[in-house]
Amino acid sequence: MQLTRRQMLATAAFLTAVPALGRGSEKDRGYTYHLARVSGPSPTLPEGKYIPFDWTFSEILANGDTVRLTWEQKVPQHNQPIRLRITSATDVRELCKLEVKTGSGQRLGELDIRFAHYMQPFELEIPAASLDAVLSEGVELSMSEGTRPFWFFSAPSDLSAIPTAFRPHLLVAGNGSGKEAVMDRLISLDSVQTFGWMQGVVWDGLFEVGQKSREARQVLARQLDLYLGNDKLMYANLNNVKTENKISTVESILPFAILAQTSPGHPLLQTAIDFCKNHANSQGVVADGSGDNRMLKTEECYTVSYPLAVLAKTLQRPGLTELAINSLQARVDLLDRGSSIYQRGQERGELYFANWGRGIVWYLLGLAKTLPHLPKSDQKTALVKSFREAAAQAIAYQQPGGLWHCFLSEPATGLETSGTAGLAAALNYGFQKALLPDKARQASLRAQAGLTAYLTPDGYLTGSAQVNKGGDSLQRNGFRIISPYTLGFLAHLDFKKR
Repeated sequence: MQLTRRQMLATAAFLTAVPALGRGSEKDRGYTYHLARVSGPSPTLPEGKYIPFDWTFSEILANGDTVRLTWEQKVPQHNQPIRLRITSATDVRELCKLEVKTGSGQRLGELDIRFAHYMQPFELEIPAASLDAVLSEGVELSMSEGTRPFWFFSAPSDLSAIPTAFRPHLLVAGNGSGKEAVMDRLISLDSVQTFGWMQGVVWDGLFEVGQKSREARQVLARQLDLYLGNDKLMYANLNNVKTENKISTVESILPFAILAQTSPGHPLLQTAIDFCKNHANSQGVVADGSGDNRMLKTEECYTVSYPLAVLAKTLQRPGLTELAINSLQARVDLLDRGSSIYQRGQERGELYFANWGRGIVWYLLGLAKTLPHLPKSDQKTALVKSFREAAAQAIAYQQPGGLWHCFLSEPATGLETSGTAGLAAALNYGFQKALLPDKARQASLRAQAGLTAYLTPDGYLTGSAQVNKGGDSLQRNGFRIISPYTLGFLAHLDFKKR
């Protein structure tokens, strides 16, 4: 699947004009969004700060001021809880909670948004008994914990470019299932994520679905254009800082694997190549930092070796193949210790995060995605062997219901869905590419069956551990959220579009 620049721009215009792309009405899809009107203090964006895509936002401060949400349309009574949802426009780097009350002061609960990332929805179930009060009085949001402003997406009109699923709304479930809605969320702007590994996961999933879906190809082109339009890279980096034409870390190389396969003449591909070369040591191992004791992470199996292998094959640059293999082999040698796979470690020092689910995802998915793009060699044969052994080790930790624990070998850390979805994706893709036996496919199918219970009515995956800004304790304490990037994992499974 290759799109020219002109095709990408034409597709972008088409998607702007036809945002629903033929998926039918929300009623037909088994859920409805009831959009809120937002009122409160006018938000102030400090100098140097940036909201992704300059989308409209509202602000909640730590000083006790409230933001009010109201609804004009009727919402039918329902035998299931209705979900109140807002979506973060903030890179949150602290503990933060929002208290939710009706206009008359009835407390409905809290939204726990600790360490949120951009484009991350948070939701609160509204009991049926409180629905009338919510509709007649509205709800008020205030910060009950936190020190910094929290920004969330809002829209002054229905013509806003902000995806409907990211606007403040009440979500009402219908007769459909979340499983039927997964592709609705993926094949839309509702799956746009933070630029870097998160957006790369989504684009990788869209690319796979796009092999058989024109609609997925169109949406992928639209999303690529949001970040890479006009031959320029622009995104919100850490702490809501605008970043232009600069790659921040090795984890930000993943999107270029998809860009290379859809627009091989794009000038920013060379920017990614130059970044990798500038971050390679004398052994040809790419990593952030400098010196002879850098930190190597399993993420880079997926975010560095996979893009480099794609770039080498697509652009016919064999020197990049060596970088891909050397970078992958270095992580296999350092981090895979048989009974434990570590998520990170210093080249000559300590290892960390043994058997963390998402850490193993990056390892297995990186191998699964990189190996098909490598030419035959003894090195590739050795890497295939490592892949099969690590996959078998991961399968051994799968629980009876199909899921894996947050740390695979530590049941006390609880079942966790992002790691499960990523492992299922890696195992299924490895089987499809004839790298893994049928046992891997069967494990993936069990995982998919187990994940279905964690889907929201509109197809997002709940039960994920938060992104790793909060360190080891945040991964172990059972805190769970929605992370839309997991749609990219689900795209590799068998969630069919209706």
